[in-house]
Amino acid sequence: MMRLFNAPKFLAMPAVGLDISADAVRFVELEEHNDGQLRVARYATRNFPLGIISEGHIRDKKKLQDVISGLVSEYGLTFAYIALPEEQAYLANIRVPSVPPAQLHDAIEFRLEEHVPISGAEAIFDYVVVSDRSVGRKEMIDVVVSVLPRVVVDEYLDIFSGTGITPKAFEFESQAMARSIILAGDNGTFLVVDIGKMVTDIFVTANGVVQFSASLDIGGHYMTQAIEKAMSVPYEEAEKLKVEHGLVGGGKADAVRAALAPVLSDLRMRLLRHYSYWQTHHGEKVGGNIERVFVTGGGANLKGVTEYLSMGLEVRVAIANPWVNVCSFEDYIPPLLLQEAHGYTAAIGLALRNFSVR
Repeated sequence: MMRLFNAPKFLAMPAVGLDISADAVRFVELEEHNDGQLRVARYATRNFPLGIISEGHIRDKKKLQDVISGLVSEYGLTFAYIALPEEQAYLANIRVPSVPPAQLHDAIEFRLEEHVPISGAEAIFDYVVVSDRSVGRKEMIDVVVSVLPRVVVDEYLDIFSGTGITPKAFEFESQAMARSIILAGDNGTFLVVDIGKMVTDIFVTANGVVQFSASLDIGGHYMTQAIEKAMSVPYEEAEKLKVEHGLVGGGKADAVRAALAPVLSDLRMRLLRHYSYWQTHHGEKVGGNIERVFVTGGGANLKGVTEYLSMGLEVRVAIANPWVNVCSFEDYIPPLLLQEAHGYTAAIGLALRNFSVR
């Protein structure tokens, strides 16, 4: 979602990448040095209680505005690229008649209700052309359409009113993450698993464009709750046990692994289902079969998670590197450790928009 939500051209000032998750607001600012290399100028996180945002909707506007205003006051933020939630989003692959570019928006809107359960009047959408008119069936065009209910977009526009931040553009979290973790210029096909606090977002990026996405009601919070219940320990201790042991067995860790197994098994089965769906329904049409699976988000730090998720998959599962398009670790070590950076993946991708529009 780049064109539709872009601010006027006079807003040429660099912007921070700002991501609002289920329990925190994070921002990253990148700057280009004289040697042409990118560096982290500033970053910060402000946590807030669960429930302020739920299922992609803002439930407590005042509290969220207070958190954002606090960041603005402390760091002097002015402009921001902002991530929109995936839970209420729709992503559709649509084939429309070949028309002049000026008529393409209307052609897509005419077909929109065939692919998403909201009308064109209730939706805000953007699109990316993923087929070349010069190849194959010239009379048709394949596009990937990103759709959000207008009410959700209005919620997020309204939340920044009075905070001091001017949104330069809104973008889906998935596309921001893809810009962060897929090496620029690599047009391969990759599946990304973003394990967050409350949800896990799964999406496929092919030819530099997110072409499939799904949001699962599985996240780190539910993993901690599983340990809390199975081992009869307070939530805070369960969180420490999860971080310390993860899925690595042996001694007390066996009990942690056993508690996590049902949640992770559910995640793996649903991941396999989406992986298989892409391979059988989309692989030959839009980008080819999946070459690799990347894991990011806070859940990427769970010990043994890549080995567990890889069972049943025919491709390698690897921990993503959110800095791959920012720097080489041989030249520069960012102030955010890799483990912490997984929580900033979307914010880093948004900040990269100052230097790249992929």
